[in-house]
Amino acid sequence: MNVLITGVSKGIGKALKNEFISQGHSVWGISRQDDPTAKDVSLYTHVQFKWIDFDELSKRMRIIMNENRFDIVINNAGYLNKESIPDETIDEFNTHMKVNVWNVLEMVRMLIGSGRLNKGAHIINIGSMGGVQGSSKFGGLFSYSASKAALATLTECLDAEYGHDSLCFNYLALGAVNTEMLKEAFPGYISTVNPENMAKFIVSFSLTSGQLMSGKIIQVTKVDPK
Repeated sequence: MNVLITGVSKGIGKALKNEFISQGHSVWGISRQDDPTAKDVSLYTHVQFKWIDFDELSKRMRIIMNENRFDIVINNAGYLNKESIPDETIDEFNTHMKVNVWNVLEMVRMLIGSGRLNKGAHIINIGSMGGVQGSSKFGGLFSYSASKAALATLTECLDAEYGHDSLCFNYLALGAVNTEMLKEAFPGYISTVNPENMAKFIVSFSLTSGQLMSGKIIQVTKVDPK
């Protein structure tokens, strides 16, 4: 399988990259930071891209697409800045929406428009329980949760427009996983779920579940942060 993953420099993205490679799949990774391990792994190609720099997205995607066609795309890269509702600015809100929603849409449109997705390709958008209606919400995460809710709806809309083209779109609403983002959102909280375990689940889901479901919002959570 040819796999494209965003946000591979750390956390779940890094664990996903390693898990796919360990299973013999070819991986193309995008991250804000450089990845010096790329030159030492034959199944891995890395492209550096600062997600907030929207104008660079199409340039970087052309490098990745080239002659490649993908079977799995995992939109894992995300942005979180904790701020209370009274102090939130429109610029900060727009950054959350741009990175967590619009960049995902642009990537998918470029891949589809250029014919870079194989028949039956599975596109997975990594979301959050904070973006699920009726779930627990926490102070300071308004923009993040709102953007992840928008991503969930985008996933359903992508399925409505492109699902008939033998493409599969699913949204994984992840609960607490021990990542740097979790530490930023909930200082001092330690989850019982680590990135490696979550990556194993996501890899298995991406390889098998596209044949069974599409346009779904799947909750992957154990306990709420305290």
